[in-house]
Amino acid sequence: MRTTILTILAALATALGLAAQNDAAFRIGLKAVKPIVSSGGSASLQLTVEIQRDCEIDQTLLTGMSLDAYSGGGLIGKIDESKDGTVALAAGTKVERMLDVDLAKLPASAPDDGIKSVTFKWAGAEGAEAELRVRASQENLDIATLDLAKTKVRLVTNHGDMTLTFRPDKAPNHVKNFLKLAKTGFYDGTQFHRIIRGFMIQGGCPNTKEGATGRPGTGNPGYTIDAEFNDIKHVRGVLSAARLTAPNTHGCQFFIVHGTASHLDNQYTAFGKLESGFEALDSIANVRTGGRQRSDPMTPVHLYAAVVLPVLN
Repeated sequence: MRTTILTILAALATALGLAAQNDAAFRIGLKAVKPIVSSGGSASLQLTVEIQRDCEIDQTLLTGMSLDAYSGGGLIGKIDESKDGTVALAAGTKVERMLDVDLAKLPASAPDDGIKSVTFKWAGAEGAEAELRVRASQENLDIATLDLAKTKVRLVTNHGDMTLTFRPDKAPNHVKNFLKLAKTGFYDGTQFHRIIRGFMIQGGCPNTKEGATGRPGTGNPGYTIDAEFNDIKHVRGVLSAARLTAPNTHGCQFFIVHGTASHLDNQYTAFGKLESGFEALDSIANVRTGGRQRSDPMTPVHLYAAVVLPVLN
């Protein structure tokens, strides 16, 4: 009996040793190309396979897909496009491929409202995972049906999220304009291009998008709206409209006050404020800046998305 047990244990140890060697033979990495995507679209993931020593790998790693999707701590779906067979690869080989994940295959990942975090893991590969955020589609959102005083917008940045609330009682046209631009994705992929600690952070310029040729800070949506000056004080967290020297020249650019700026009161149109995300505001305001006016961020401050969190009338 003892001999049988020892034999079994030896076989098990050998099997575990081979498994460890196979695991060490190659490494798998997975990362999201974009940090936030729409529930009506697809997610792009980059899969990397690095061969540590001569070995054979599953064909699925080269031409297929084997992903588990998790959200809220639980499994919400699987994407299994397994391929038969193995492929021999030499040590030092590095394989990189893009995976286009159709989010329609994961209906549970599509939030009814707002944003939900989703983690994709390559099945059976420890550590090979990528987290991104899925937002509700805004295509069919009708601004006219919203309760503007209760509707919010979440700004998703590389310094954290900021959630905005609005004052349609003070500046209805500016609120509607901001929500319209957010709904259509106008702000997605822009950057905060002007930052002055203790004063404000400014963004919303389309010339800050990747591939744009115009000078940052000079872009507009192709129209202007008239000023709606009011009695909202420009204190920390207030959302206000950037403009040219003339008062009725606002279009799309906005700023969030970092410190009290009373000299702007009744001179610029304040139309909302931060409800949450003051840590992100501080983080952005404290990035290193340079340029002629020492207000150009030395590292990009990305506004990945402006997501409308609708409240219907």
